[in-house]
Parts: sequence; C-alpha cells; structure tokens
Amino acid sequence: MTKKLKLYIITLVFWGVNMLIHLPDIKSKLGETLDYSFQVELDDYYDDFPEGGKLTMQFNASYSEGEVLITGSFEASITALCSRCLEPFLQVQKADFNEVFTVTQHGFDEEFSDSLAEEAANRLVVSGDDLYLEEYVRQLIILSQEYRPLCKPDCKGICDQCGTDLNQSSCQCSKGEEMIDVRLLKLKEYYSGS
Repeated sequence: MTKKLKLYIITLVFWGVNMLIHLPDIKSKLGETLDYSFQVELDDYYDDFPEGGKLTMQFNASYSEGEVLITGSFEASITALCSRCLEPFLQVQKADFNEVFTVTQHGFDEEFSDSLAEEAANRLVVSGDDLYLEEYVRQLIILSQEYRPLCKPDCKGICDQCGTDLNQSSCQCSKGEEMIDVRLLKLKEYYSGS
C-alpha cells in the first residue's frame, strides 16, 4: 500500500511581515512538501538595496529527520551601476537554490555556545519555531550579482581622459596622441633632456 502524499500549497505575500517558515506547520506534515511563494519590495527588508527592487521567490520545503530542505528559485530586479559607463540600470537576477537547515532542540545559552558555534560553522542551523529567511535570501541575492554588470553588452563606457559617457556622445580627446599624467610631466622632461 503506497502512501499518497498531499501537496499543500501556501502562497504568502508579505508586506512588512518577516519572510519565514513556521516549523510546527512543516513538522506536522513530516515528509510532505509545502510550497511557498514570496513577493516583496527589497527596500522594505534590506538596507543593501536602498533604490528598491522586487523579489519573487518560489520554493518547496520539507521536514525530515531534524532537517528542513528548501529547494526553489528566485528572481530579483535591482538597480545596479554599469561597470563601464557608471549609469544605473535595472538588473534582473535569477538563480536556483537548494539548502538544508538543521533544526536544533536547544536554545542559545552559554552551555551550548561552543557546540552551536562549531555546528553553525559547518551547516545552517535553526532553533525555535521559525526559520527566518531574510538573511539567507540577502546573501543569495548578493552572491548572484554579476561581478562587472553591464547596462548593455555593447556599452562603450566613459572616456578615460575626460569622463564623457561614450554611449551618449563622442568626446574631443585626441586618441592618437600619447597622454601623459600631469604628475609625471617633470619625469618626462628629465628623460627627454638627456
């Protein structure tokens, strides 16, 4: 006889409420999967994104043998600065994630501080009735950012002499001449005189 698993769908839209998984709910459905969906404004949760942006996140969570497994994906629209022209633009980040959180039975007190520190260094640990996801999601967003974001693949950047945005207009700097840093002019005079 096979056990038919029921799929419980929980759609949560949070505005000013913590992004969390209530552990008693998921523990009561031992082995079954709960679906979560978050849609939030980033500036409501994080100081790292003062320009705002939207976060949409869908994931499945299940509880088994003292661990919460979450698997899903997110899409974040954030304001980034182009690494070539330094202009702000809307960057869409998408990533999949798969994480295991270990549920501990004891609280955070002096007696368990050393064991908790060692445990936390090797895995993600949660204690209590709620698994708060704000910091985990913040780290996911930051780690998924491009190292050198570009507003468009063919961005021309800025002129290294006058700072003109070459996407908007061309500059009057002479590209054929050798440009010398004014701080080094005396050195050039010294070597050209000998």
